[in-house]
Amino acid sequence: MKQEPASKNKDGTIIQFPSFENRKQSKGLILFPIFSGILCAVIFGFILNLLLEKPEQQSLLAEPPEETSLFEVPAFNFWVLQAGAFSTETAANDFISTMNAETPYVLVKQDNMHLLWIGAAGTEEKAKVLSPDHTGDVYIKQVGVEPFQLNVSESDHEWLSATISAINKKLASPGEEFTLMSGEQLENSELQNIHQSISKGSSDTAFLRSLSAILQLEIKISE
Repeated sequence: MKQEPASKNKDGTIIQFPSFENRKQSKGLILFPIFSGILCAVIFGFILNLLLEKPEQQSLLAEPPEETSLFEVPAFNFWVLQAGAFSTETAANDFISTMNAETPYVLVKQDNMHLLWIGAAGTEEKAKVLSPDHTGDVYIKQVGVEPFQLNVSESDHEWLSATISAINKKLASPGEEFTLMSGEQLENSELQNIHQSISKGSSDTAFLRSLSAILQLEIKISE
């Protein structure tokens, strides 16, 4: 190793300077912790920035959940024209196949029986004057729906309110058209199923299916 030339102090003592390589090595050892600290600080700051920004980005992209509220279906009674009661659905469908194709109907499951409704009205008197094109015995009986509550969004609330209103209007005037509101914006799965089941067929068939669906929904919620 090459040595730097020695020098003397005033008192005659000799001063030995470190070699160039030693000075370079010492300088590198001193600067290394500094650079390491700066690098760690930059990496830590980058990670912290990502962690802080991520919730903000998610909150901007995610849609806020829609508020829900309780909708109360009021109690109401109606009278139905029942064309039969069957122990099995197969027997009921066999009977339905013999009916006039234009006759509106709905098959309602109650306990272990399948009830065939072919008409409905808000009072017994109005039910009696209904004259469906049906051969066979028809019984008029009263059906009641107990009040129940359903937690729904604002759009579901609007659909359910419109459907109940249309049912009451049809019960009061059986000869009027039953108009069902579009259910494309429905969020509640129960209401989606109801809309899908009653939106097919004629106006009178949709009306009978809506009565059955509301009755079944009340039974399910009260269980």
